[in-house]
Amino acid sequence: MEIYKLLRTFLFLLPPELVHSLSHIYLKLFSRIYRFNSHKSQLIKGLRVGNKIGLAAGFDKNGQLISELEDIGFGLIEVGTVTPKAQPGNPKPRLHRLNKHESLLNSLGFNNHGMEAMLSNLKGLKKRGALGINIGPNKNTKFENILEEYFILYKAFSSHADYIAINISSPNTPGLRNMHDPLHFEDLIRQISAERSTSTDKPKILIKFSPDEKDDAYIKLIEILNNSDIDGVIVSNTTVDNNLKIKSGAAGINGGISGKLLQDKSNKLLTFFKKNLKPEKIIVAVGGVFDVDSYNKKLDLGADFVQIYTGFVYEGPSLIKRIVQNGK
Repeated sequence: MEIYKLLRTFLFLLPPELVHSLSHIYLKLFSRIYRFNSHKSQLIKGLRVGNKIGLAAGFDKNGQLISELEDIGFGLIEVGTVTPKAQPGNPKPRLHRLNKHESLLNSLGFNNHGMEAMLSNLKGLKKRGALGINIGPNKNTKFENILEEYFILYKAFSSHADYIAINISSPNTPGLRNMHDPLHFEDLIRQISAERSTSTDKPKILIKFSPDEKDDAYIKLIEILNNSDIDGVIVSNTTVDNNLKIKSGAAGINGGISGKLLQDKSNKLLTFFKKNLKPEKIIVAVGGVFDVDSYNKKLDLGADFVQIYTGFVYEGPSLIKRIVQNGK
């Protein structure tokens, strides 16, 4: 049995955020024991990756573990969410395990060290797969100034990233999901496209969506994307679905749910985007991946790449090897 599985019973007695910090130390110390020949460079829709399994944003918020995460087999790694200025996030407790349902509920609120700290961490990086950088506004930024912060972050990281993920869907930053309003969304798409057109470096741009909008809203947003040069989407972020909170015993707790409870909802949204989005657009799927079968299902439903987070927390680093060696 792997070290992580032996440790997990003890670790899950500790507060989740403490375990998150300990997991970083664990990877720093032990990532090499998981190393295997996982990187088989391939170009998929213009994005060169080591393989199709990626780490979702939120685990390595400050870009401190990229080499270690590549060691354990990730073919693409998304760091962040990073904001222009460092911020502590929301008050604790803000991360809850829903063990019965192998899920997490978080209201972290973009806690990170800020743009300058991440830039420092990325200096001299020799990556093997694709690097995505997930960007978002500071909590206290007025809504009318959010676009400006996206542009600041895009400029700062465009020379470091293979793709920039624009996070418009965290439920833990007040007002951010209002960016799903078609008028605001169209303004974002138009302006970020213009920003990239004048940039020397042109990383791909992906938009990370909420799973909690109505179908008619998604149709309007997809139409805007299909008429733009934006490269693709990430589906989906965490859900604030109250029925799932009630089911998991988390009613009344702020934040978004990830893990197995999100699986059906995210798969339905993936199917919807695959049906309506232009075929040349990139689709990154995330939500409820815990094994080879759930990974393969995302690909069968139309994903080009599959990200994992909560399954990684519950199953440990060896899950990545199992997926790479046995997945599609």
